[in-house]
Amino acid sequence: MASAGNKRSAIVTAAVMIGGSLAWIAGIWLSGLEGSRGFFGLGPLIADANLILEIFLVAGITYGFVLARRGNIDAHQLNQTTWVVLNLGLIALVMAGSMQDVKIAKTADLADWRVGVTWLHALAGTLTAAGGLWLVLQMNGVLPASLHTGAWRALMRATLAGYWLTGLLGFITYYLWYVA
Repeated sequence: MASAGNKRSAIVTAAVMIGGSLAWIAGIWLSGLEGSRGFFGLGPLIADANLILEIFLVAGITYGFVLARRGNIDAHQLNQTTWVVLNLGLIALVMAGSMQDVKIAKTADLADWRVGVTWLHALAGTLTAAGGLWLVLQMNGVLPASLHTGAWRALMRATLAGYWLTGLLGFITYYLWYVA
């Protein structure tokens, strides 16, 4: 079990990471640089910044799985909570707004690879974020006991797979919009 000082330090580190990451994204928007050339030279700065943070997010969520398998549940709880909160912030600051560029007028619009894959990414990401939020609320004692799921292990595994699927679809979406 972690000491109170170690746990406090981990919480502060998590808060700084979330705050710093979201401040970086907000700073890009507030400075009007979101559409400028990104790090990779292919997409806009906001897409590149989001891609980098999402890579860390999938790696971090996967590391949380390792923590749970090793029996370090306190660290797992803090780790997963951190990444889920960051993910929700990225959805709010980057991804939700970008969907306005991918409107569907008719079902046939989904046949366009860029549109279809982007919406599949959004659907997988929404379900994954909902699963992650549910688990974080349950494991942190915020969700009322009547709403707890007994199938939490299955939901954790499905959510981890969802993060990987969403990440893969995010790479494909990036490729279709900025590389192909």
